[in-house]
Amino acid sequence: MTAAESPPSVSVAILFADISGSTRLYETLGDARARQLIGRCIALMTGATEKHAGTLIKTIGDEVMCRFPDADAAAAAALDMQEQVSGASITGGGMNLAIHVGFHYGAVVEEEGDVFGDAVNVASRMVNLSKRDQILTTGATVGQLSPRWRAATRQVDRAAVRGKAEEIDVFELIWQEAEVTRIAGKAWVMPPAGPPGHLALRMGAHEIEVSSTHPSVTVGRAEQSDLVLSGDLISRLHARIEYRNNRFSLTDQSTNGSYVVDGAGNARLVRHDTQVLSGSGTISFGRKPEPGQTDLVHYSVTA
Repeated sequence: MTAAESPPSVSVAILFADISGSTRLYETLGDARARQLIGRCIALMTGATEKHAGTLIKTIGDEVMCRFPDADAAAAAALDMQEQVSGASITGGGMNLAIHVGFHYGAVVEEEGDVFGDAVNVASRMVNLSKRDQILTTGATVGQLSPRWRAATRQVDRAAVRGKAEEIDVFELIWQEAEVTRIAGKAWVMPPAGPPGHLALRMGAHEIEVSSTHPSVTVGRAEQSDLVLSGDLISRLHARIEYRNNRFSLTDQSTNGSYVVDGAGNARLVRHDTQVLSGSGTISFGRKPEPGQTDLVHYSVTA
């Protein structure tokens, strides 16, 4: 197909929904039983997609990728997915299965049943930022929602997206009524910015710098991670280290957590949470730091 024959772009909502803690499920139950439980979750998510005029594009391991004609349909499906999975009480390995969801409305190019483009990348970023039981979307998508759905959102962050010069506003879609009551009247305020700088990460001979020109680094077992770690305690996408508002932060998205040890030797377990990094120290992903550990990541922040 020549450039002149390239398919035109269309505006749709792209949604990713991922099962939280699936790595631990496989480790605890084995492949067959874990796959059975994950299959039940995927079936529920697929049913919610079809119910709200969506199309399942593909499944990627324990994640589904869907498209919807508008932002409202994606929001309704995201909420339905959360309620369906939560209500099913699918239990295994000592844990209740749960999902986290991200979606974005924007332009894509459709080709042979798949979709490509900026909206896909941004939606993927939203699901990666989201935590267990959470639904995240963008400020641009909130602007496309009807008043009923817009009233159920709140801004929770700003985030860098690879390929975009400016950070984007991140909103949460509240789907649990108790949570809506708890946050009523509470506005999100931009945290104060610190001085500009850069953060150096070092593991053995491997070094990575995080700064305004390279604002996001992924850590995990997946080969596409910027910092690839091995071992059965490391999650596929274990953590992100990001530069936002002139601050450096580690956001853990793993099963076993990340241990941050500052320059004074104070250790903190970060699990499904965010920790601001300052000064210098070490990070142990998936386990408590031990003497002689070869996969410790050393960090140093310079203003």
